[in-house]
Amino acid sequence: MVCINFQVTGKCQTNIYPILQLTVQEGGAAGLFLGWAPTAIGYSMQGICKFGFYELFKNVYSGIIGEENSYLYRTYLYLVASASAEFFADIALSPMESAKVMKSISEYHE
Repeated sequence: MVCINFQVTGKCQTNIYPILQLTVQEGGAAGLFLGWAPTAIGYSMQGICKFGFYELFKNVYSGIIGEENSYLYRTYLYLVASASAEFFADIALSPMESAKVMKSISEYHE
C-alpha cells in the first residue's frame, strides 16, 4: 500500500521513509496493511492460472506438433506454454490490482 500511496500522492521522494511516515500518520500502523486482501486474492488467482494453464497449454501444443516433435523441441514447447499461461494468469491478476489502486485513489481524494 505504501507504493500505491507514493504513486497516488504524486509527491516525489528519493526514498521510501517519508512515504512510510505519511502512511502511518494518515492511517496508523494499520494503514501499512491496507490492500492485503486484493493482493492475496489476485496473486492466488494468478498462481492457480499460471500452473493450471501451463499444464493445459503444454498438452495442447504437444498434441498439435506431435509426440516426436514434442520431445525434440521440448524447450520451445515449454517456453511457449509458459508464455501462454502467463498471459492468461496476468489477466486474472489485473482486476484485483485495479481494485487495490482504485480504493487508494478514492481514499486519497476524500
